[in-house]
Amino acid sequence: MKNYTMAEIRHLIDRFENQKLPKVEWTHEAHLVVAIWYCSKNNTQDALKQVRSYITAHNCSVGTPNTDTEGYHETITKFWLHMAQLFIQTNPSDSIEESTNNFINSSVGKSDYPLDFYSKSLLFSVHARHHWIEPDIKRLSAIHE
Repeated sequence: MKNYTMAEIRHLIDRFENQKLPKVEWTHEAHLVVAIWYCSKNNTQDALKQVRSYITAHNCSVGTPNTDTEGYHETITKFWLHMAQLFIQTNPSDSIEESTNNFINSSVGKSDYPLDFYSKSLLFSVHARHHWIEPDIKRLSAIHE
């Protein structure tokens, strides 16, 4: 996994916010960088509003339609923002750079981690793409237990 410098994080965020991030660079890791960035600067609700807006705009800018089968996914986005916020709260003295790299390189940061909580059929349903859906395998509160 890549370790990001603060300059690389800022550069990614700047290009993301200005719809100048190439589609090929909108990776799982980039999503996690975005999650840590916005959660470190906002409460989860405000982070979600901003990220939702930027992702949908980014998708349009790179030719990815936001439809029932591709583009923005509400449940996955909210899940990762929740995980990022929890990671930041668990490691409050970490800088954004440390939080980003530690999150990406942790077991919690693995791209298939949501499947510990959701069945594939539920997570990849049209309804979950457009609306927040509670997990059907393990509650998110189980992380705290």
